[in-house]
Amino acid sequence: MREKPKEYRSFTELQKYERENIDYRITASHRKPEIAIMAIHGGNIEIGTGEIAADLGEKLNASTYIFEALKPKDNRKLHITSTLYDEPTAIRMAQKAKTILSLHGYHDTGRENVYIGGRNEAYKKMVKKYLKKEGFQIEEAPKHLKGTNKKNIVNRSELEQGVQLELSTKLRKSFFKDHDFAMNNRKQQTERYDAFVKALEKATLKYKQEELE
Repeated sequence: MREKPKEYRSFTELQKYERENIDYRITASHRKPEIAIMAIHGGNIEIGTGEIAADLGEKLNASTYIFEALKPKDNRKLHITSTLYDEPTAIRMAQKAKTILSLHGYHDTGRENVYIGGRNEAYKKMVKKYLKKEGFQIEEAPKHLKGTNKKNIVNRSELEQGVQLELSTKLRKSFFKDHDFAMNNRKQQTERYDAFVKALEKATLKYKQEELE
């Protein structure tokens, strides 16, 4: 039997070894397609990103895609990098969208921070403005989190551009009661979580009004 890879490089490879609805779950909500909201590393990989995507997508009535890792441990194995992400439902949703907002998390327990990347400069400007208004710290993403590669799922839209947000561990923990990432606590969301989702909602509506309508 072939040895299980340490890191999956495609969804086809992941499917060979992981069980849908046991080890992972995909939730795709097909709504208004102009802006797709995506969290391809949700669940137990980059905790908090799937929750934000689900709530934001519902508020905006936007098409939403979430991949959730559900394993009790070793969920990092289910992390397919954004430039290699080829799950068919995600690709179809991305291609139907004018642009994409992709939510990610990165490891930093020292500060509550958001890195912003992607190729959609007009949308980025709106996101920066409204997050700053709510008191969130937001910076241009460093090179390895820049999200400008055309193969990145965030840029596989009709406009070939989107916005990629990377949320620090400390920030994502502040979104849940007692800064607790436990699965059974993720419905216990804080006012800070609500403010973050609201800022993204306002930014997206403003972008749609000024650039897409």
